[in-house]
Amino acid sequence: MTTDCRGYDLSTASADAARAYDEATHSFACWRTDTIARFDQAAEADPGFACAKLGKGWVLHTGRSDNMRAKILELLEAAAPVLSPDDPREQAYFDALTHAVNGRGIEASTIMEAYLRDHPLDLFAHRVTQFELFWNGRAAWMRDVAERAAAHWDEDTYDYGCFLSVRAFSNEEAGVYGLAEQCGRAAVEIDPADCWGTHAIAHVLVMQGRIDEGVAWLEGLSGNWEAANQIKHHLWWHLCLFLLEGGEHERILELLHTQIRNPDSPLVQAVPDATIDLQNVASLLLRLELRGVDVTAQWPMLATVCAGRVNNHANAFSNTHDMMVLAATGQMAAAEELLRSIRATGEDGSDSLRVSYRAAGTAVCEAVLAHRKRDYARVVSLLAPVRHDLPLIGGSHAQRDLFYQLLIHAAARAEPGWVPALLDDVRRIGFDGVGARTLYRDVA
Repeated sequence: MTTDCRGYDLSTASADAARAYDEATHSFACWRTDTIARFDQAAEADPGFACAKLGKGWVLHTGRSDNMRAKILELLEAAAPVLSPDDPREQAYFDALTHAVNGRGIEASTIMEAYLRDHPLDLFAHRVTQFELFWNGRAAWMRDVAERAAAHWDEDTYDYGCFLSVRAFSNEEAGVYGLAEQCGRAAVEIDPADCWGTHAIAHVLVMQGRIDEGVAWLEGLSGNWEAANQIKHHLWWHLCLFLLEGGEHERILELLHTQIRNPDSPLVQAVPDATIDLQNVASLLLRLELRGVDVTAQWPMLATVCAGRVNNHANAFSNTHDMMVLAATGQMAAAEELLRSIRATGEDGSDSLRVSYRAAGTAVCEAVLAHRKRDYARVVSLLAPVRHDLPLIGGSHAQRDLFYQLLIHAAARAEPGWVPALLDDVRRIGFDGVGARTLYRDVA
C-alpha cells in the first residue's frame, strides 16, 4: 500500500506506479496531452493496480464518443478482478464508470458525490464528476459538490489552483459569477498555464458581456497553452466569441484555420474526430452564417468526419453539431440517417443519455435541419417547446446560446411575436446586455 500526493491510500505497493498515477491525475487536471501515457506507465509498473486502468477509462469516457466504448469496457473488465475490497476509491471509480459508459450519468455522479464526501481532496474525482454533471445539465449540483469540498482545501494543498479552477467553472455555470471570477483569477495567478481557470473566466466575461476584457484576457494568456490538449482549441474558440461581437469576421476565419482546426496540428491529426473540436468548428461557422458571413467554403472541413458519426450517440449535444455539418454540406441522406438513428436511441430507456435525446436532443437536430431548409416556422415549432430543457443535452450556457440564436433568427422571420419572450429567456439564463449583442441586437 502506498499513498497519493494528497495522503489518500493507493492499492499498489509500487512507488513507480503511485508516482505515475499522481502524474497522470495532475496532467488530466491540467489538460495536458500526456495523461493517457502516464496512466499506462502506472499500469505497466503494477499490472494489478486497478486505479491505473480505471483512471484511463474515465479519461477516455470524457471524450464523449461511442468510439471509446469498447476500450472502456475492456478496461473495466481488466480492473474487476484486481479491485481491492478495502479501497473505496477503486470501488467508486469502477461502479461510477460502469454506469457512465452505459449512459447512466446521474447514477455515476451520485456514486462519485458520495465518495467525495469522505475524500474531498481527490482532485481527479472532482474533475470527472464535474464532467459527468456538466454533460447531464446539472449546473447547481455541480456547484454543490465543489462548494461542499471547498472548506477542506487551502493554499498548502497539492494542486490547490486546479481545484480553484473546478470551483470557478461550477460556480460560473450556476450563475454565481462573482465567486467564479474570484476563484478563476486566483487559479491563473497560481499558474498562468491553468487552462480550466482561464476557461472559467472566459465564460464569466462572455456571460456578462465584457467583450474587450475577454479579448485581453485570452490574448494575454494564449502564450501559455502550448502543452495543453484540445482545450487550447476551445480557448481560441472562446476568443472568437468575443471577436464575433466586435465584427472581426476575417480574424475569426484566420484563427479557425490556424488555431481551432489547423489540419497540420499534431492534435488534429492524432484525433481528427475529437468531439470538442467538432463542436468548436461547427458552432462557430453557424454563428458566422447567422450574421451573414459566407462560410460555404469552410463547412467541408468536417464533412467526412461527421458523416462517419451518424450512429455515434454518446452525447446529444455533439450530434446537434454533426447535424449542422451534414445539413450545411448537403449530405441530406446522412442527415436523415442521423435523425433515424437518434430517434431509435431515444425511444426507450430511462437512463439520462436517452432522456437527453427525448427531452431536447432529437428536436434540436430536427430544427437544425429545418433551419438549413429555411423552414423557419418548423424551427420555432420544434425549439420553442424544448428550450427550457436544453441543459439536459449538455454543454455550457455559452455553447447552448447558439440554439437560442437559431430559434430567434427563425422566429424573427416566421413568428415575430415570439421574439420578446425569447430574448427574456436569454436574460433569465444569465446573459447580460442581451440587447447589445450581435444578432439579438439586430433582431430586437
